[in-house]
Amino acid sequence: MPDGIGAVNFLNSVISYIVLLTSLGIPMYAVKEVAKYRDDRLQRDRITIEILLLSLLLCIAGYVAVWLLARFVPQIHSQSALFYVLSLSIVFNTVGVNWFYQAIEDFRFITIRALIIRTLSAAALFIFVKTPSDLLIYGVIIVGSTVGNNIINLIHLRKIIDLKEIRLKALNLKRHVRPALQLFIFNLIVSLYLHLNSVMLGFMAGDEQVGFFTAGTKISHIGLTVLSSIGTVLLPRCSNLLANGEDAEFNKVIGKSLDLILCLSLPMTFGLILLAAPVTMIFCGPEYADAIPVLVLNAPVIIFIGISNLLGIQILYPKDKITLVIWSVSVGALVNVILNILLIPGHGAVGAAISTLFAELSVTAFQLMYGRKYYPFALSALWNARYIGGTAIMSVALLLLTSFAEGMALQLLVGLPVGILVYVTSLLVMKDPLLFETITSLKTTISNGGKI
Repeated sequence: MPDGIGAVNFLNSVISYIVLLTSLGIPMYAVKEVAKYRDDRLQRDRITIEILLLSLLLCIAGYVAVWLLARFVPQIHSQSALFYVLSLSIVFNTVGVNWFYQAIEDFRFITIRALIIRTLSAAALFIFVKTPSDLLIYGVIIVGSTVGNNIINLIHLRKIIDLKEIRLKALNLKRHVRPALQLFIFNLIVSLYLHLNSVMLGFMAGDEQVGFFTAGTKISHIGLTVLSSIGTVLLPRCSNLLANGEDAEFNKVIGKSLDLILCLSLPMTFGLILLAAPVTMIFCGPEYADAIPVLVLNAPVIIFIGISNLLGIQILYPKDKITLVIWSVSVGALVNVILNILLIPGHGAVGAAISTLFAELSVTAFQLMYGRKYYPFALSALWNARYIGGTAIMSVALLLLTSFAEGMALQLLVGLPVGILVYVTSLLVMKDPLLFETITSLKTTISNGGKI
């Protein structure tokens, strides 16, 4: 129910801040550093051990903060058992070294491991979570589904890192603190409009409004996760290309990434807007009707974050322009906090959704305005006629479908495949190069017996 979901996400938002403090910007920094030296095994292994030890020291400080909050903050103390369960994500994030596998681009291992854990977690939800009283069990499953698989990461790491060649006296943990702190500032500011919405809603409007906001944002974040994974995959590749002076290849990768982001984000956004009601009612239930406008308002965020991830994470950060990225997210955080204060008291979850929308728009606009000289493409490339046209045709088809189809289930079951079919067909007619390249790649993979 909304109260239970709201309680979990309120506490989880607090835990997210502690994770942010204990990680110190290390994950993103580690991806870039390890990727630069991935061809030099000794240097790569030394950097990995140094960063892991630094992370463990920070983890200890994180649990001191957990105890203090659970002991002295009334809203947290009343649900301290659930808070301690959710805090397991702190240690799992620390020992998980997910950044190492991203840096060496071992995405096959990451994908298989995550698929198994997420499938088991989904099954556990259906088996063990039956009533609102199962809140603590729900918390355990949430932790397991998000970071529980990081234990496997640590076990697997022993097969890759050769500790025999690492001398303890040669380790230098301090050298990683300053560059990681820059990313910590970036992550801290970003978290203001990622997690502060739930925290401010919890204090200013209650757990139920947090539940409505969470339902709307969780659904939109399904599409957003796909786009964010593009940045996760390409950060190590872009860092390695720039470190080796392969600028032409870097520009080519960025061009394809831009096309892919626009190709996916535009139909995702308008599809969610047009199918917001059936998606929310079927996946969340009639109790979450107030989450429908939240989903509608959050859908355009998919486009804004997709573009800002490309500009900030794939281009500016590998080019050592992190300061510009920090300024952009600072503007977004300021916009978010001000609008939250103004809108949450009167509009609850909808007010928080409006704040998020304008915060992400301001981040993207700032990066486009002040970072354009670093981009290997003209800003006019953002207006891709093929993807805009294909999305427009798909939207018309969905509007007609939802007008004639009766019942939420029918609208969703028919609308999803019809929307995809119409969009893909439109791109085929317009002979989109990215789509044809994808089809050719799939044919090659299938002919090779599944080997990419």
